Amino acid sequence: MMSRTNFRSSIIAAAFLLGMTSLNGLLARQGQQSVQSSQEQSPLALSKQLQEEEIESPLPYREKVEKEGAPLLELSLNDAIRLALTNNLDIAIQDFSEELTQKIITSTKGFYDPALSFSVGISDSTSPTTSTLEAGEAQAARTDETFSYNTQLEQNLPSGGSFSVAFSSFRNKNNNFFATLNPTFGGDFQFNFRQPLWRGFRQTQTERFIKLSNLDLEIDDLQFEATVAGVIQRAQNQYWELVFAIENYETRRQGMLLAIVQHSNNQKRVNIGVSAPIEITSSRAEVAGREQDMISSEVQIINAQNGLKRLLSSNPDASIWSMTLIPTDLPQTPDVQAKLDELITTAIERRPELKQIQVQLEQNAVDQTFYRKEMKPNIDLRVQYSSSARTGLFTDPDTMVQQDRGNFADAFTDPFRFDFTSWSVFADIRIPLGNRTNRANLAQAAINERRNMSRMRDQQQAIIVEVRNAYEGLKTQAKALEAARLAMRLSEEQLRGENKRFSAGLSTNFQVLRFQRDLTNAQAGELRALINYEQAVTALRMATYTIISDSDILLAKGQQGDED
Repeated sequence: MMSRTNFRSSIIAAAFLLGMTSLNGLLARQGQQSVQSSQEQSPLALSKQLQEEEIESPLPYREKVEKEGAPLLELSLNDAIRLALTNNLDIAIQDFSEELTQKIITSTKGFYDPALSFSVGISDSTSPTTSTLEAGEAQAARTDETFSYNTQLEQNLPSGGSFSVAFSSFRNKNNNFFATLNPTFGGDFQFNFRQPLWRGFRQTQTERFIKLSNLDLEIDDLQFEATVAGVIQRAQNQYWELVFAIENYETRRQGMLLAIVQHSNNQKRVNIGVSAPIEITSSRAEVAGREQDMISSEVQIINAQNGLKRLLSSNPDASIWSMTLIPTDLPQTPDVQAKLDELITTAIERRPELKQIQVQLEQNAVDQTFYRKEMKPNIDLRVQYSSSARTGLFTDPDTMVQQDRGNFADAFTDPFRFDFTSWSVFADIRIPLGNRTNRANLAQAAINERRNMSRMRDQQQAIIVEVRNAYEGLKTQAKALEAARLAMRLSEEQLRGENKRFSAGLSTNFQVLRFQRDLTNAQAGELRALINYEQAVTALRMATYTIISDSDILLAKGQQGDED
């Protein structure tokens, strides 16, 4: 880029040799316009005022904001990217999405958490007898007093089966005359196991949901990366817009300085009588016009500042909003050497949109595997095993002699001696007839697979078009930059030549001012073309999805933080 010092020193104003309009002719024309207000300023007075006016030179942008007292924050491009990634709300929201998915997976795995239950109670019942065997002769009612304790452990298995272990003990006392153990102390231990052997074996609804949720985490990762890439692209583009706005201000300021020099020279020429006073009016109007250009460029800076601050802060009360951002990096016009075919291959391998569809195809495969298994008959293995024990106060029915054969504590230990056991093994078979629900689910999964494959091909074509457009756009911007630089050099040469013509009396003040204005616009055009080239490089990196690696960013979730 052209240095501002060379720009300032390249133009030296020359004296006017020819006056364009006499002051008397100007006064005559003014008199014909029926000026009735006594408060209007006459052309003579205006020319005299302009002849004596001193115009203050505008300050460089940094000196201007320092004079205004605003705190400055110098910011490199990498600093801007870092702050944007740290404080961007889109990334924070994406982190919440992954956190929710992880909690859903944890909740689903809770299906395999064991459950332990206890039950303790007493009961007392009295019921009328209908047989002497219920209580005894001459007993009109049967009474029972029972204390019981039960505990059970249940567990679902990832294989689709389940098991439970239960233990119960009790103490019972009644008025049955024929009871040989009264009171009775009893204990029972029971083990139950159930396992699907075909349908539901390992391919359970719970396992399916866990697999789908884990794949959702992969999708969250891809979406997180895409969000990061988008933030980097926006931060880079907005940073360069701020660079352009400030440099455009400096370009307009240099143009205004040239106009001030020209105006000052005109004042001197009028004072010594070699130029007509109207030349002062012409040059002062040019200064006013270029001052308007500077004001417009300040508005651009404000808009660019606010746009970048929004990316860098997640808090509307952050201190950055009271600061003036000063970018420290300038565009470097990096040269992209990769061929179009290589860029397309890189994009196809890296783009998260394609990876996301691939993960969705994996989810579809999980669904199809599950629904195919659900089409099979149910064949469940069921195993039961139990051990029981009974103790208490034994009454010999022949001699009616009572013997103590145990107490309540024995009811907790005797079942584990396995003196009295029973077991059973069953095969439970259930054959679905029709099974339209699972057939429809399987058909829907097949349709979704074909749809995702079509989306994959469509997305590949869209990515290829995007890479081609970005690649051709970069080449176009490179040509535009070259043309802008040539236009700027030619404008410099034209102004230099016009100054020489003016010094020789072969040109006019109007022509010099016009060529000055053309040079200022050419410099602004070169700057705009340079920024457009940088943004085209960013667009190509985004299209090939190399923007994260090229920015030396290490992805780490959950690192967002608020600014003070």
